[in-house]
Amino acid sequence: MKPEQQLDRFLSTLFRYVEKAVLLLVGGLALLAIGQLVMGVVGNGQVKLEDVLLIFIFLEIMAMANVYFIRHSVPFTYPMFIAVTALSRLIVLQGKNIAMENLLFEGGAILLVSIAILIIRFSQRYHCDEPERDENANTEHATTRPPCG
Repeated sequence: MKPEQQLDRFLSTLFRYVEKAVLLLVGGLALLAIGQLVMGVVGNGQVKLEDVLLIFIFLEIMAMANVYFIRHSVPFTYPMFIAVTALSRLIVLQGKNIAMENLLFEGGAILLVSIAILIIRFSQRYHCDEPERDENANTEHATTRPPCG
């Protein structure tokens, strides 16, 4: 094996382990943040909607890290779900003192991200469900592959 190939293999392995360590750190920090939020709710004696939405954001971050460990890739839609939740939380936090223009912009951003998620999901589904011919079956009938991911 050439020295250049050895270096490439070493660096690839190094980055793979660093990536896993950072994702483990991110998941652990998200879990820690959820614990801190729960302790804050217990200390205050009341549950606020913004706390619940923040917990959802942390849960989505943990789910994204978990999906990476299972599939070795993260679907592009996971960060988009986090963005929708974060924008929703922003609207809730601003309360009744929000300018109408800001509310329209933030609501429009949620709508655009949601439409983007739908487009990505449908394009992945139809891209991966192309007919596949079965060599042993009648050539008039096509079988479909299972959806991606």
